[in-house]
Amino acid sequence: MPQDAFSLLHAARELNAALQGAKINKITQPDKDEINLLVYTVSGSRLLAISAGAESCRLCFTSRETPAPKVAPNFCMLLRKHLLGAVIKKTELVGFERIVAITFDCKNDFRENVVKVLYCEIMGKYSNLILTENGVILGCLKTAPLDVATSRLTISGAKYLLPKPQDKADIFDKNQTIAAMARYCGGDEEKFLFENIKGLSFSTAAEAARRVFPFSSPEDAYRKLAEFLLSPKISPCVTGEGKLRDFYVCDYYTLCGEKTEFSSISDAVDFFYSAKNSKKAFDLKKKKLSDAVNGQLKKLTKRLVGEEEKIAEAEKLDILKIKGDLILANVWKIKPGDKSIVAENYYGNGEQIEIPLDGKLSAGKNAQRYYKKYAKDKRALEILLPERQKTKENIAYLESVAFELAAASEISDFDDIERELISAGLISAPKQKKKEERESPYAVYLIEGFTVKRGKNNVQNDRLTSRAFSGDIWLHTKNYHSSHVIIETKGEEIPLSVIKSAAEICANYSDAKQGNKVPVDYAFKKFVKKTAGAKPGSVIYTDYKTILVDPSAHTEYEV
Repeated sequence: MPQDAFSLLHAARELNAALQGAKINKITQPDKDEINLLVYTVSGSRLLAISAGAESCRLCFTSRETPAPKVAPNFCMLLRKHLLGAVIKKTELVGFERIVAITFDCKNDFRENVVKVLYCEIMGKYSNLILTENGVILGCLKTAPLDVATSRLTISGAKYLLPKPQDKADIFDKNQTIAAMARYCGGDEEKFLFENIKGLSFSTAAEAARRVFPFSSPEDAYRKLAEFLLSPKISPCVTGEGKLRDFYVCDYYTLCGEKTEFSSISDAVDFFYSAKNSKKAFDLKKKKLSDAVNGQLKKLTKRLVGEEEKIAEAEKLDILKIKGDLILANVWKIKPGDKSIVAENYYGNGEQIEIPLDGKLSAGKNAQRYYKKYAKDKRALEILLPERQKTKENIAYLESVAFELAAASEISDFDDIERELISAGLISAPKQKKKEERESPYAVYLIEGFTVKRGKNNVQNDRLTSRAFSGDIWLHTKNYHSSHVIIETKGEEIPLSVIKSAAEICANYSDAKQGNKVPVDYAFKKFVKKTAGAKPGSVIYTDYKTILVDPSAHTEYEV
């Protein structure tokens, strides 16, 4: 990651120009590792996000305000006490370390002027926010108690010490850097810079090597290196491929891939981490819901196998009654103590059948034993058959939810599914009740002047179908899980071309999207009914027609 001293140096310079004289109006802590400062600058209100998250440590302006918890965490309360109403004096990088110091002009309890410094240590998993006054720590976002701290203490009342410096040259020290470059004797140029020059990430070291090597002398190397690190041509962007895709403060000749340019470093940082955090939140929510669904599917599949085995065994009950009848028909052949009898099966083709007997019981009691087993299996079958059907329906329902989870493209797509799974008892409801949320929107298309709507999950499918007018056209793939699709007719006759396009959309958002000639049923909404107690998204329909189509997303029709 290029969240190194090089990028932080120029980000701090940019922030310093924007924040000098800014007043702190509001402080929130939307996440355990993030602080938001609402500041009033000469150009208006701005929201400054400072994160000490291991994978999202950053310092930038943001346009995305995240809701804060009702009860502010301790560190947030501490910052409010000391910094609300304070004025930012300067924002600067500490040396060439990954630490940005924000200096505030404040008032103490006696209305006296005091200076306080918030150290933003942007160091990956070691990131931290530390508020100090006169070099003494007032509070930390992450504290390190005595039994854990090794090189320094980060608790209230302790003296603030910088992290232990690396044994590398500081670009701000010319002689030190020239001495370091004089040690180069050939070999991996990128590795040499990374291991000998302070504050460089791997990607920045590779770019610096491209710009510095070859050099005519250590002094020449210092000149080239200082020119790149201290005064590059700022052109913020997000670029790179794979693990190297990140935000950069200037063009890196060593990178390739799609590039998005920004007017400021803050905008590039905010864009990159917002996208990254959104993807992380999406993946976590998807995993949580998928694990719940797949876990229940596994249980139901195992239960179905057991039910199938019991039913297969119980369905042999007719032979039990036959054996009882044959025992009574051949009672004259059975002697006390016999373990079995061979009798002619006159219910079949007259073949001989051997019937096991309990030698301790009489012929009549042996027959009764078979009759009782017959009656027991018959009762079991009467119970098992509906249970098997119910299990199959539950499996089909969960498979439809799994399909919806796989098709989700935005985190908001999970809202209805989450509420559905909570109602079904598959996941627990959050302890803190969320604010009433708006209904998540359908996917909407405009095809030849007709509005077509597609549900993204079972809850939306129910809502979409139930609110459609009786004359609207309803579509669903035949024998496959799919979205419900509605064509709003408004009393007009719908051209077959519109039905075909809507059917292609329906097929694309179904289990059959990888195939072709997918059968899609369509009918007027008045012929589509939801039975009492049916699972979400489950309906029955009559008076329908079927059309064969190839799946297509038809993004050109999206509204």
